[in-house]
Amino acid sequence: MTALHADTSVDRSGGGLHFAAGLAALVDAAPVRATNRPARLDGGLIADLLEELDTGIIVCDETGHVSLANDCARRELARGGLLALDPNGQVSLPGSAALAQWHAALRAAIHAHRRQLVPLRDREQTLMVSVMPLGAGSQAWALVLLGRRQPAPELAVEMLGKLHALTHAERGVLVGLLNGRGVGGVARERGVKISTLRTQVASLRAKLGVRRMEDLLRLVAELPPMASVLRSPALKQLG
Repeated sequence: MTALHADTSVDRSGGGLHFAAGLAALVDAAPVRATNRPARLDGGLIADLLEELDTGIIVCDETGHVSLANDCARRELARGGLLALDPNGQVSLPGSAALAQWHAALRAAIHAHRRQLVPLRDREQTLMVSVMPLGAGSQAWALVLLGRRQPAPELAVEMLGKLHALTHAERGVLVGLLNGRGVGGVARERGVKISTLRTQVASLRAKLGVRRMEDLLRLVAELPPMASVLRSPALKQLG
């Protein structure tokens, strides 16, 4: 794998990160027998690949200056909650303690090749991030993977619904249960009796082939990380 040459520039006019410019490095592919196929992956294809993941991916230096962020990460930065992007293109966090922990994890990844799981908290908000080393020497960066805001992406749940022929009501029940609202909470939210909701849950279990709620949660947790086709408008254009 070639080194990652990241463009650290920030579009100050639109507030967007230059994503495509941050993917100048190409990944060497395995030897290809067919002569009509490329010998290595095109940078644009790698960009498309990262955009399709529902896992937020950030590459930054030890100061937190962002060089690359995929769509899921850009949406998190655009929210301006636990992670935000300041005018200088650096990640900012609420509170000096959280910021100190963040910078310590970045330095440990870049200089000591240490991997850490960092819980970011502010009042009722929590976001788990993993900070890992990427590259070495003059091409050393910190690779940050953001935890999910919900158990499964909407696109994956929708495709699961199509695969198992779930009705619109059953899909709504599934989303409610995955968001931890419970049978009573989902029933109140949907304006139906608990008996009706329990019937729909039983139908869900039968169609998905699971017996318990724990099995249902495990099934959804095993869904591939497919991002929604909708892109974040504020930070979509990255070069």
